[in-house]
Amino acid sequence: MRPEDGAYAHFFAALRALEQGRRRDHVRIAWLGDSHAAADFWSGAVRAALQRRFGDGGLGFVHLGYAAYRHNGARLTADGKWRTRPKSPGGSTPADDGVFGLGGILFGAQTAPVRAEISLTSAAPSARLFWDVCFRPSAPTDEVAVTIEGGPSEVLRAAAGEAPGALQHTRLASVGAVKLGVAPSGGAELCGLVVERDPEAGAGVVLDTLGINGARLGTPLRWSELAWAAELARRSPELVVIEYGTNEAGDVTTDPSLYAKQLAELLARIRRVEPDVDCLVLAPTDRRDAPDRTPVVRDVLRDAAREGGCAFWDTYQAMGGRGSIEAWYRERPPRASRDGVHLTFRGYQELGVKLSSDILERYRP
Repeated sequence: MRPEDGAYAHFFAALRALEQGRRRDHVRIAWLGDSHAAADFWSGAVRAALQRRFGDGGLGFVHLGYAAYRHNGARLTADGKWRTRPKSPGGSTPADDGVFGLGGILFGAQTAPVRAEISLTSAAPSARLFWDVCFRPSAPTDEVAVTIEGGPSEVLRAAAGEAPGALQHTRLASVGAVKLGVAPSGGAELCGLVVERDPEAGAGVVLDTLGINGARLGTPLRWSELAWAAELARRSPELVVIEYGTNEAGDVTTDPSLYAKQLAELLARIRRVEPDVDCLVLAPTDRRDAPDRTPVVRDVLRDAAREGGCAFWDTYQAMGGRGSIEAWYRERPPRASRDGVHLTFRGYQELGVKLSSDILERYRP
């Protein structure tokens, strides 16, 4: 590792090993965040830029059974009536037992039958892929039927001896297939899918987008630390991106100093399972209804990031600071939405290009 890499030391070392052919596994990134990440426009642009430079390791984490969800590089469908747990995924108060998988949301049948499908739009036709299906059965009779394009249906059940409610993973392999369908039955719930290329055929970068609409720093802290740590350890990221603050900027009755404590606790949880992982904290975007509070939240997160040994990227300043979201909205075509909180596809793409360019400018082979 090189001292000049600073907060990106482990991440950049992994990228160098990948680029020089000394690494045989993917370099993984986990992006925790709110609705800015949930649509995968911003994070998707970063993924695309890094994969162009270092190789395409695959799509990464994807929710299944989520009708209002999208992900770059895939078409997703969810047929039938589904239910989610927790009922308010972006909340910050404890819910159920806190075991919701890597992405913080479980999807099951409200009324049977239900079926979800993913169709990859960017995979090479001849690629060998691994599909890691996560599900949570509540009883031994719960099942998940999985079908990979061109193959027979495979029925997944709880592993023998596993405690009821334990998260289960099954990894399937395919060559040339770009579609996977899942149909949970009984009380089985889906906790996501990870799609990766076989690293033996060429390792690359994988970015897992874990954004949740309405999420705050308190959202991942409501999850069972033990259960989520096990899921994060399975992914073993070299970099964790922490992208919260826009919703906090609207919480005008909350003392912003709370966010420093929450960020410190989130970093502690991450490092208890991945002690060498690098971290990047992103500032909130500008927000029309919180012109004074947004830079305050930005400053709290910036100082807490430095205290925690993380890199910090000033999204607020990258947009142009105070009033920029209104200016972006008034452009034609607009870079911001009319709600004064979210950006358009064009706006998120621009942030993704700026962020990835900044990371790559700091990287030295």
